Amino acid sequence: MIRIDPVRRLEALMDCPDAQIDLAEAALAIAATEYPGLDPAPSVEVLDRLAARVEAGPTLSALANIAAINKVLFEEEKFTGNTREYDDPRNSYLNDVLERKTGIPITLSLVYTEVARRKGVPLDGVGFPGHFLVKHPGPPAEIVIDPFHSGAVLSPADCLALLKENFGAETELKPEYFAAATKKQILARMLNNLKGSYHRRGNYSKVLTMIELSFATREDVMTNVRDRGMVYFAMRRYSDAARELKVYLKLAGEDDPEVHEVLQMLGRIKGMMN
Repeated sequence: MIRIDPVRRLEALMDCPDAQIDLAEAALAIAATEYPGLDPAPSVEVLDRLAARVEAGPTLSALANIAAINKVLFEEEKFTGNTREYDDPRNSYLNDVLERKTGIPITLSLVYTEVARRKGVPLDGVGFPGHFLVKHPGPPAEIVIDPFHSGAVLSPADCLALLKENFGAETELKPEYFAAATKKQILARMLNNLKGSYHRRGNYSKVLTMIELSFATREDVMTNVRDRGMVYFAMRRYSDAARELKVYLKLAGEDDPEVHEVLQMLGRIKGMMN
């Protein structure tokens, strides 16, 4: 099997309209950074086999389809949210999630929507703050689903409680929190999770890899430029850090709240290099 660089592979997958992106294949390209030479076919076949067992389809009601997907994924296969080892990077690699049957909200949502797609059931990923969700867009009305909690259907009150759990009692629920996420946004959020996980482990080379992958999605470019500069600083690669942070300042607007911190960092770098 010919090994293809995961960054180049993801760039190629992103070079098409968002609707045409194969989300599972893109997620497996990300996983190939951890598992060099990873063959995506076995994981795709797992999704195919799961979908084949789901008694769902476009002619059934939304609730019937949700129940059918939940039955296979959560009752029979026992997929579950990984609450004990939430920060484990394996929770963000689709091949691991399919093998271990556990993950975080965004990867379990990916499994959920990929199974639904194979059955012709329209579901969207939802970039809800702090906890990725899925929704059936209707008609007659949107239905919000939480694959991290066994495909539970969430009411507005449930969503507000989830938001307050993550961001405090004063947080307010806003309509934009339920907007359908693009595939590139989903992949960027997966990579952001991995960036954080590896940064907390002090594995800066892995963080840089995730940043390179993030550039391929063309989402949050400025943030990734800044983060790369910060990581270079942590690695004591001061010349590289200064270069990236100067690029960030050229891209940033005058009202960017990060500019002050970046200027302070550049000042520290200048002092270290003199």
